[in-house]
Amino acid sequence: MDAAPEGGALTLLVVEDDARTREELARILERRTDLRVVCAATPGEALALPPPDLALLDIRLPGMGGLELLPRLKERSPDLLAIVMTGYGEASTAREAREHGAVDFLEKPLDLAYLLVTLRQQAREARLRRDLRHSSQLFRRVVEGLPDGLVLADVSERVLYGNTLGKALWESGARTSGGTVDHAGRTYLAERSASGDRVLWRYLDLTSALEEERLRNYRRMARLLAHEIHNPLTPMRLWLQELKAAAPGDPSREALVREATAVLLEQVERLAGLAGRFRDLAEDRPLALRPVAAGPAAASALQSLRPLAEQAGVFLAQEVAEGLAVEADEGALHQLLFNLVRNAVEAQAGRGGTGRLRGAPDGARVILEVVDAGGGLPPEVAAAPFTPYLTTKEGGTGLGLLVCRELARRMGGELELEDRPGRGVTARVRLRACP
Repeated sequence: MDAAPEGGALTLLVVEDDARTREELARILERRTDLRVVCAATPGEALALPPPDLALLDIRLPGMGGLELLPRLKERSPDLLAIVMTGYGEASTAREAREHGAVDFLEKPLDLAYLLVTLRQQAREARLRRDLRHSSQLFRRVVEGLPDGLVLADVSERVLYGNTLGKALWESGARTSGGTVDHAGRTYLAERSASGDRVLWRYLDLTSALEEERLRNYRRMARLLAHEIHNPLTPMRLWLQELKAAAPGDPSREALVREATAVLLEQVERLAGLAGRFRDLAEDRPLALRPVAAGPAAASALQSLRPLAEQAGVFLAQEVAEGLAVEADEGALHQLLFNLVRNAVEAQAGRGGTGRLRGAPDGARVILEVVDAGGGLPPEVAAAPFTPYLTTKEGGTGLGLLVCRELARRMGGELELEDRPGRGVTARVRLRACP
């Protein structure tokens, strides 16, 4: 319970068993100070009153002395400033009073001028303490209401202050700066900053931003699906209507059926390919990582694409060092290299040249590169090559590179693109090397 409301008058509790002294003190102090004076004749009466800001205690009281009463009062009002008064002027008593938490010790008969000066000084201190207490309480309420978690710790990781959310995340072990953690259905980003021997951890609530981004992705995906599905559906519908309109005895009907069947099968394959792209992107099954020879994996991807390369007039070359092995899932690695080489072939279609698949050791990693001479990425793609649905290819979905990067990540590696404007693109995959 607060001793006084913020901005209200301070309360002075006078505990004195002598009725005349008590009455005179109350009368004079009410008139000569801006304090609200309340009186009690016994410790029991004093403890029944609301916690005060200041106290003037007689050291001799019935049932309980002033020095025994003082700790009881401070339990209820930790910021209490108390003055002890006595008619027994012993040095040991003054020392004992200060040891019990009294800020001053006065001898009776009281010196009114000194008492007033002392009370004014202590009133200023009490107001400062009250303002600080209210400011601290307001700060704590504000911090507690934040959507983010906060923890202030020292360099030995002893928590000095934290709101409820921050402490919960801290105790869960979320102490990697830049890492994310899920808690109570929400996602937080941990940020660490240090100043001297103090460390501030801030856990930023990313949930709303992630949900908004997810919703934007859903909308983009819906627009893409609608567009991609309508494209093959249009010729399919037209051909079916053409077949329906053909007369049964029309001699050209058989040729029409064959042509329509070819078109319908082509469009069905297109739809199946689109579904496969989305499935690959969404699938997150654990991969079976094991040592995979890089040379045979590269050769398999190139062999699968030779017909497409020949049709495009592109020569494929393998330049993988002997004996290289990577930690990978064989199927995922084949798909990753297949997609990157296919991109290289499509980039050079009609331009000729060579698409190269290279491999070399790089310390604890192996670098696999697919290099094309297709002139580089279009500016709108080069700025953000892994953006979903961003593509300049006719019939493209913009998901291929995103799938490749995800496959590399799931094998413990990474994929980066080096755009060489006017010359070509290098897709660089780094995977863990195996002895």
